[in-house]
Amino acid sequence: NGDEKAKKLGHDFLKQSRMGKSFLHGTDKEGRPICVVRVCLHKASDQSPESLERYTVFIIETARLALKPPVDTANIIFDMTGFTLANMDYHPVKFMIQCFEANYPESLGVVLVHNAPWLFQGIWRVIRGWLDPVVAAKVHFTNYRTGLEEFIHPGQLIKDLEGDEDWTYVYEEPIEGENELMKDTTTRDRLLKEREELYAQYEAATRRWTKHVTGEEAQAIKAERDDIAAKLRDGYWQLDPYVRARSLYDRQGVIRSDGDVNWYRNTDSKSAPSNEIKSGTETAANAVD
Repeated sequence: NGDEKAKKLGHDFLKQSRMGKSFLHGTDKEGRPICVVRVCLHKASDQSPESLERYTVFIIETARLALKPPVDTANIIFDMTGFTLANMDYHPVKFMIQCFEANYPESLGVVLVHNAPWLFQGIWRVIRGWLDPVVAAKVHFTNYRTGLEEFIHPGQLIKDLEGDEDWTYVYEEPIEGENELMKDTTTRDRLLKEREELYAQYEAATRRWTKHVTGEEAQAIKAERDDIAAKLRDGYWQLDPYVRARSLYDRQGVIRSDGDVNWYRNTDSKSAPSNEIKSGTETAANAVD
């Protein structure tokens, strides 16, 4: 692509990905996927605002793929270790607030501001004024390992956060040809059409269900609705390689082609959690988008 703006956006995106400014790994005590933001790696001048916004949305959307019903929220850790005023940038903060309030309501389970220095106190007073009271109540300040252990098991806390899990973020470069299926628009369009038909059936079943709250007929309609939901789930993962470019988490085998998500596949049984579920088999019907 000869578009210089597109090249710059791509360059900035990869730069942030390679340094691991923010990344997803593991789950907390409630089974929520964890997003770690290493604030000390951010400099406002290192990338354009648009590139930072795209990177932020990418992380949010990828986290949504990692949700395992009944869990439908995420845990965000803002690691403030090493933070200075040179790292402060109000634009991405405002953008994240806007995203979660306007586009991803009720998606935040908890926000952990970790190891914040004293100079952040004044900054927090400004940021808190922008937050909806419900969101503000989800923000907790933690210090050292003991603070994080209230929310995350020690075995699921990475060593960069003083935990016991021997895991470090390493970026794996894109593989040539990994998005080849995205060129197959014929298959993509067929799967999308099938999906649209299922959406219509799901909506129709939902409307019928709301009119029959109890009784055998209600149970029959609910079973029909659940069956359609299962088809939508399975159908999405058939569609996925035709509409979504492969990510780091696909390359590392965290997100599998059938929707299975396992952050701890390569860890021993002592540190691996027991709450990993396979997507598409136990997902609640009302979790369908």
